[in-house]
Amino acid sequence: MVDSEQDLLFTLQCLCKRSARKQFRRDIKDSWDNKCAYCGSGESYTLDHIIAQSKGGPTRRHNLVCCCGDCNLRKSDEDWFTWFRQQKFYSEEKELKIFHWQYADHERFVFIKVIEVVFNPPRYRSPVLTSSRL
Repeated sequence: MVDSEQDLLFTLQCLCKRSARKQFRRDIKDSWDNKCAYCGSGESYTLDHIIAQSKGGPTRRHNLVCCCGDCNLRKSDEDWFTWFRQQKFYSEEKELKIFHWQYADHERFVFIKVIEVVFNPPRYRSPVLTSSRL
């Protein structure tokens, strides 16, 4: 059990960076049903910075969407809004979903995920002690 916020922060700092990064990426892709936020392709192997890093866009959940390689390359560092509206696959529904994603309460989502990890750690198979083994 975590008794305080400090204990929770300590637990987070102890998580392996590599597995935390994988989980971070997986959560974003899962949130988009592993489909490109722009064209809807099921081949979304990358994440795209909605606001390009080169233009000051942070590597934060609210600025990353699931994206296929083609859209990621084509968009490059263009303004997503302008670029997206020029595409044949543009839809107002997808545009609104991306806007909502940018301004959603991701901190709450991250906090819930942290709580899940802390209170539901991966289950490892360990020998069960029975009275006959004591």
